[in-house]
Amino acid sequence: MLKVNFHQKSLFTFILTILLILSLSGGAIAITPDQNSTNGSDKSPFTLDVHALRDSQNAKLYVTVLSGEPQTDVPNEFKKVQVKVSRPDGQEKSTTNYNDVSAPGGKAIIELGDVPLLDIISVEVLVQTQQTVNTEVLNGTTAVTEFSVNAQKIVVPEFQGYGAQMNMHLYTALNDPTRGFVGNEPPKELENVEAKVKAMKPGLVRIFLSPVNFDPGNENRMDSFIKTVNLAQQAGSTVNVTWWFIERAANDDPVKQKVLMEENMRQFADTLIDLVKNRGLTAVQQITIQNEVNTSWVKPELYEQYYRLLDSYLKDAGIRDHIKFVGGDLVYNNQLTWFTYMADHMGDILDGWSSHIYWNYWDTAYMKQRISDIKGIYTGIAPEKRKPLSITEYGTRGYKFYDNDPKKPIMDINPYRVGALTATLAGKYNDLVTGINETNMAAFEQAWFNMLAVNAGFTGLAKWDAYRAQYDFSYQDYSLIGYLFNPAPGEDRWPLRPSYYMQWLMGNTTGKAWQVLGYEGSSGAKLITPFRSPSGDWTIFALSTDQTAATFSVGDLPANTDFKVMVWNADGSGTVTSSGSVNSGVTGTVNVQAPAGSMVVLTTVNITP
Repeated sequence: MLKVNFHQKSLFTFILTILLILSLSGGAIAITPDQNSTNGSDKSPFTLDVHALRDSQNAKLYVTVLSGEPQTDVPNEFKKVQVKVSRPDGQEKSTTNYNDVSAPGGKAIIELGDVPLLDIISVEVLVQTQQTVNTEVLNGTTAVTEFSVNAQKIVVPEFQGYGAQMNMHLYTALNDPTRGFVGNEPPKELENVEAKVKAMKPGLVRIFLSPVNFDPGNENRMDSFIKTVNLAQQAGSTVNVTWWFIERAANDDPVKQKVLMEENMRQFADTLIDLVKNRGLTAVQQITIQNEVNTSWVKPELYEQYYRLLDSYLKDAGIRDHIKFVGGDLVYNNQLTWFTYMADHMGDILDGWSSHIYWNYWDTAYMKQRISDIKGIYTGIAPEKRKPLSITEYGTRGYKFYDNDPKKPIMDINPYRVGALTATLAGKYNDLVTGINETNMAAFEQAWFNMLAVNAGFTGLAKWDAYRAQYDFSYQDYSLIGYLFNPAPGEDRWPLRPSYYMQWLMGNTTGKAWQVLGYEGSSGAKLITPFRSPSGDWTIFALSTDQTAATFSVGDLPANTDFKVMVWNADGSGTVTSSGSVNSGVTGTVNVQAPAGSMVVLTTVNITP
């Protein structure tokens, strides 16, 4: 950026004077450049940000002057703005000068007219304020795009990552001789699924701990729980241990309820202490008490007592600072009441809030509405009372009934009930045979959801769930990784589903502590989500929500940077492929094609599909 102070004649006179002094003295004089000189040796107090966005008809240029010094105010008027428009090949098309441009808050918008996408826009802005005295000349180059990343707007400061629920019974099986449910075996070929979980790089992982684990004879359950936590740590995850569930005293006797509370929270605390201190499983960094509390019998006042008791136990053990308390796990029911209570009564003890969101695959409007509703409640709470908000369960559901008749449930063969037919829980695709979570449709909608949620400010997501294992004696298969009880020779016992490949791609091109950035612009059904890592890597997700093929143009990226182009579902197979790379050039712009039904990822991360 160049500062203008001297006319050419005065500069020439200044140089002649210096030469005369040198010749008369016969010695050398060290000349320190003036801090307002034109040689560019001094940094300007201002920086210039420009981007140009085109809608369906015309383009607009957005010019922003930012102050790099706290004591320097941004100008509210630009003395002059010169705009040069060139074709993508550099051939100049027009030059227009604008004088005395109004710029409230240092921002101005200039109508460019019918300028096509990817045309290059060169901007020169002359700025002068009473504080700067001298005229500042600021230059910038951009291109006309549909979207522009706003690196100044941090939507999520520290992302927790894309993760999943990990079934705590992976290393064991449940049997109930009293009901004839015997013969269940633990899953086999565990090294197979362990490798796939680690490769997915799940960020936020949620694992249930049940009070039943502490009953005599259930040591196998506790052993499996600990092994599951260990697997999550090996995968590099942040683990939320969720106490599932608050036991209810007979006849709601308050004295008995207090005894149960003290016993259970002591058990929970001792388990957390053992995991973190004795076993070194420091990935355990969050807890939640009671899954989906707003659908249970538990009242907010009792809920608060459980958290406060556990808080005291962990403080005594010296690990409370290591473990954050997340409250809620809320579904649609009464969520306003619960958010309000947590904000007003538990603000000193909770470090975060969480929600659960599910939707039928033919009703994505509901998916978007759930995100919108929660954010509406969130923004209605006083800013100083808000806590970081995560999604600790989500997923796509399918058809559960023939002819949409509740009297005609679709049945699954339940291997956990000796092969008995059981009403399907996750649901089916439109053929009423294929499990919805085996389809590209579910994977696409979950990718869409992953993008919408972080764009809305949610700090982390845990998909329900990572792999097929036994929670109880029902059969609910929402998994990213399936399980075959009797695979054919050569068949993978732990098959990867389209949702796994999608989640693998998102998990391997973002990570914990990344920032979710804002962006400007829109274009029909197109959606983008930009990320930036603490080390300076960039990732941008892009998809067209109507599942048609689309071209994306994105600006305000780091200039002259190579981005790898990775595509989920490029050919309809539900897998990940590489499409080479693109360079952002001097304008910091990329243009990329997205096949129908796909998600495209632009990333500087070194990744191989």
